[in-house]
Amino acid sequence: IMSNYLVTELIGNGTYITIDRADCGGLMSDTMAIEFTKLIQGASMNSKYIVVRSSGSDFCLGRDSAGRESGRPSDALDAKRRSEVIFNFYGALRHSKIPIISLTQGRALGFGCAMASVCDITISEESASFALPETGHNIMPTMAMSSLIDRVGRKGILYLTYSNEEIDATTALAFGLVSKVVPDGKLDHHLNLLCKALDKTPMPAILGVKEYTANAMSMTIEQATQFAQNMHATINTSKGMMGN
Repeated sequence: IMSNYLVTELIGNGTYITIDRADCGGLMSDTMAIEFTKLIQGASMNSKYIVVRSSGSDFCLGRDSAGRESGRPSDALDAKRRSEVIFNFYGALRHSKIPIISLTQGRALGFGCAMASVCDITISEESASFALPETGHNIMPTMAMSSLIDRVGRKGILYLTYSNEEIDATTALAFGLVSKVVPDGKLDHHLNLLCKALDKTPMPAILGVKEYTANAMSMTIEQATQFAQNMHATINTSKGMMGN
């Protein structure tokens, strides 16, 4: 199914969403972000996981200005309303019931960097690069920063934000923005290995792991431990885990 440059396929247990805009480096318009949000929200109905990737040599060079409301916002509330489409998109990625895997190649800049970061697992080619260039364009970058806040440490966020530098995949791995760095041309190989592991994992465990990580990170140690104990008892005795 193709809609607004997004190609969606159901392959095995996964929903695969491809940004098909190789001619412009995978730029994301607001219309695409709205459609993408709906696809993510609906994927858990028939899939165990979501794979996000982009055609062409770059993952995503940022947002496409085409289709945005013209003119300056009339006031702060109007500016806030206009930004909701992107915050809703980041929220859909963060709160998806099933894990989201992104494959990154080439450059992931601005919105593209944020999207790669907020996905649950990010597999990157060695030659990929990541950057938040907003301040260099006189843009307050808290929109993109909000997607990194529970993924990347303070020093990494501040360096990305203030330097505008394109960091390499190894640095992104050290910052926590990336999960795994693989040789160029090997994204599909490592994706297949991960998907085979997920395919074998019972659905209650898929959902339980995502629910636990989505909530426990903001708890105290005592709360996270108690939550883990309760989830362990609940999920491991469910029919889906016991094969009944």
